[in-house]
Amino acid sequence: MLAYLLIICVAFFVVAVMLVQLVGEYLFTQRVRDEQRITLELSQHMAESLLLSDAEAMYADAVSLSEGYESRILVLDMHGVVQVDSQSQLNGQRLERREVAEIIDGAESAYGFYVDSQAGNSLFGGDGTTGLYTAAIYSSAGPIGMLAYVSDAQEVYTSMREIQNRIVIWLVVVALCVVVMSLFISRFFTKPIEALNQGILRMTKGDFSSRVNIRGNNEFAQVGRAFNMMSERLESLDRSRNQFVSNASHELKTPLSTIKILIETLIYQDPMDPGMTKEFLSNINSEIDRLNGIISDLLSLVSIDSGEMRLKREKFRLDDMVRDCARKLAPLARERGIELEETVRDAVEITADKSKLMQVVYNVIDNAIKYTPRAGSVHVDMARAGKRAVIRISDTGIGIPEEDQKHIFDRFYRVDKARSRETGGTGLGLSIVKHAAQYHKGRISLWSDKDGTEITIDFPQN
Repeated sequence: MLAYLLIICVAFFVVAVMLVQLVGEYLFTQRVRDEQRITLELSQHMAESLLLSDAEAMYADAVSLSEGYESRILVLDMHGVVQVDSQSQLNGQRLERREVAEIIDGAESAYGFYVDSQAGNSLFGGDGTTGLYTAAIYSSAGPIGMLAYVSDAQEVYTSMREIQNRIVIWLVVVALCVVVMSLFISRFFTKPIEALNQGILRMTKGDFSSRVNIRGNNEFAQVGRAFNMMSERLESLDRSRNQFVSNASHELKTPLSTIKILIETLIYQDPMDPGMTKEFLSNINSEIDRLNGIISDLLSLVSIDSGEMRLKREKFRLDDMVRDCARKLAPLARERGIELEETVRDAVEITADKSKLMQVVYNVIDNAIKYTPRAGSVHVDMARAGKRAVIRISDTGIGIPEEDQKHIFDRFYRVDKARSRETGGTGLGLSIVKHAAQYHKGRISLWSDKDGTEITIDFPQN
């Protein structure tokens, strides 16, 4: 920030010096041109009286013109000798000046400036700087003399200094205003950047709850909103990761603990009844199957999250697959005393990963059976709707409370945790269903009340 202001000040100072110098040079040049123009006009005016050698007329004109221009006028011959002096001081004297010598050498005009103390015989009374302008006086035959116009140049320098001083004052005022505005503007720009920087630093330390205050609707506000959205997303992902690890650990720990207890009972118990031993081993086998199911689901989710899920697309009949899923789950429905009905209205052929879609339909029907009370019913309906195939699985189960419906596809989420574990659920099935459907550009929606639940899945026909 300080370096930025220093650069601004240095640049402004350079510009100010150049501006003051340019203004001074312009004023000085303009004054010189004006004085040269006057000298040339006066030389033309004196030409006739000099040609006639009319000293009285020349003197009268010189005095009159010097009073009008507030200056001193001298008429010289081509040898530099003063013929007429409006102040009658240098008559008959040779004027040894460079400007005179240049006219003698053939120049039309010349000028120079002197401090009165350097001028020898004073050309202009008083202290200060004197300007000496010379111009040749011509006749038809050529130059016959010259006119010397002596003016007080101190006024010019004084005016230039005053103007330059005013410019400097205004430039200083402007510079101060620029510095103040630069501080304000830089603060305006750097404050949100600093806030973002602090937020990023907190985020790098693991604090994903970091947010920045947003004001206005400019580019910085848009960046701030994007940062807040990113922070919120990262916080949600971090929370989901921690919850995922916690839930996965818990799900894996429960069957492992059960297996350990059963095995320790078999090891340390006195010889057991063969029937009880077989029952324990059957329970161990069931818990191992449960572990395999959890691990398979976890691996599926890891494959989905990493983007490594590969679809083995093939052409098959979706209606046959729905019938197959219903047929495989019919024994489970009969065992639980549930009526499973299947209605396929249209023959639909699609190109997709058959195993993944079968997992989707199978899991939804399986869930419907598990959460439907005895003597209830589950209905599977499939039909074509435009260019999409729609599958509806409805049940007369316990329903899903409204506050839980938005989380039903979240990982490890259970509406009734105790009952879910009784049915062997891990809370991962519907999450896998959702992602598998999305991989096939499918859509999944849920409707539920106290009388049952309906899940609708639709896929595009290829």
